[in-house]
Amino acid sequence: MALILVLVLALLLRLVNISQSFWLDETVQAITSKGSFFSLLHELKGDFHPPLYHFLMWGWARLFGNSEIAMRMPSVLLGVATVWLTYLIAKQLLDKQALKDKWTKWLPLVSAVFMATAPFHIYYSQEARMYAAGAFFTALSFYFFLRLVNRGKNGLDWLAVFYILSTLGMLYCDYYGLFAFFVQIIASVFFLRKRTMEFARNFGLISVLFLPALILLSIQLKTGIAANEVLPGWGQLVNLSFFKALPLTFIKFSLGRITIFNKQLYAFVGVTLFAIYALIMGQSLLIKKKKLTVNYQSLIIIFLWFMAPVFLAWIVSFLIPNYQPFRLLLSLTPFYILLSIGAFRIEKLFLRWLIIGFVVVVNLTALSVYYFNPYFHREDWRGATRYIEMSDKQSLVVFPSHTSYWPYSYYSEGKVPFVGAGKGIAQVTTFNTANLVKEIPNFDRLEKVYYIYYLADLFDPNSLVINWLEGHNFVKIGETIFNQLRIQEWQRWK
Repeated sequence: MALILVLVLALLLRLVNISQSFWLDETVQAITSKGSFFSLLHELKGDFHPPLYHFLMWGWARLFGNSEIAMRMPSVLLGVATVWLTYLIAKQLLDKQALKDKWTKWLPLVSAVFMATAPFHIYYSQEARMYAAGAFFTALSFYFFLRLVNRGKNGLDWLAVFYILSTLGMLYCDYYGLFAFFVQIIASVFFLRKRTMEFARNFGLISVLFLPALILLSIQLKTGIAANEVLPGWGQLVNLSFFKALPLTFIKFSLGRITIFNKQLYAFVGVTLFAIYALIMGQSLLIKKKKLTVNYQSLIIIFLWFMAPVFLAWIVSFLIPNYQPFRLLLSLTPFYILLSIGAFRIEKLFLRWLIIGFVVVVNLTALSVYYFNPYFHREDWRGATRYIEMSDKQSLVVFPSHTSYWPYSYYSEGKVPFVGAGKGIAQVTTFNTANLVKEIPNFDRLEKVYYIYYLADLFDPNSLVINWLEGHNFVKIGETIFNQLRIQEWQRWK
């Protein structure tokens, strides 16, 4: 009954604000999911993710549509399912004696509560992208992996089949799942030497079945390399700096997507939380504790699941600049399991429940900031589009690049036409701006231009679009911001 209440809580928390506006990547997902299967395959070339989530959403959109709520519901449901898996995985770590103890038996439920209220997980459980799905399949893979590890016998049976299928789901949903898969291989080498052939067979079959995705990955890498060459700021956009990556990952795991604008205060909060959480997690790895006995082999696997993907992704970012904390959502489940184990290692009940309460309060506080401060919501393309289409003048919308106008296309009712200055993944050139007039019907009759200054520093660092507007007698008369989305308004000077 208690677990059901936690799952209901997890569902309710993930439904708050679910109807907020799509941002750029979500609208790409919504439009391609409703389009032809061929167009979906074409778009995959420029998306650094495997195809499984895209295929699932293509089928989902045909059944339920591609509205904000419809497109986000799979992430919501998979997010709640991940809370349930967190409970099951934490329960596997305890022996029968620990599960009979009147206090220790609550450890799996506490792990589930931590995950249910986790602000970082809730944010991405509300996004029509593959991160919540990747976290779900990773947790499912480790659930079956730990069951295989602990059963103590060989054989290809339903448990091995479920492990293989869930691991393929993990790998075909998120390339970062490769780091989690590496953890499982290393764990089998060190802990399961007597069953090497059993796990080698499973790993080999998974690797062979994943080979087709590597063809897509090679195409995507070429696209990314080309983008980095023609857009000097691309690497900084998709990749955190070397020294910032690890500390910011921990802060995002703890506080979610919110930030504190006072950098000194933000650093103080981050350092304080790191010190407290590190001490708690340190307790989880202690062997000699009378009040809590866990399967230490499984505990080490959980620890590696938390740490290894973060550090491996950090190292790989030297070669492939693609490190972002949200891509490591798949390591959030072990993060909270280790916190709960560390809390239950503390023998004094008052201090133990005080720490548990502290983690929950941190989660709910960060979550409330996300809920009630629109700044931390997604870009408000819906509001921006409605604002533009209220114009009573002969108007036009201009983007620095045609790759940025997916959200406007999704929300627009066709009242104000739009055009992108840059073509493809490239910076705007004078040739692009010179040809804009040819693309715009009735250009001489235009009275107003809305310049959506989105990724303009990346695609138009030389402000060629602004120079073009000024060269055609347009004057900037104002600027409106829709949750970090800047819209410049330009009026023709008569």
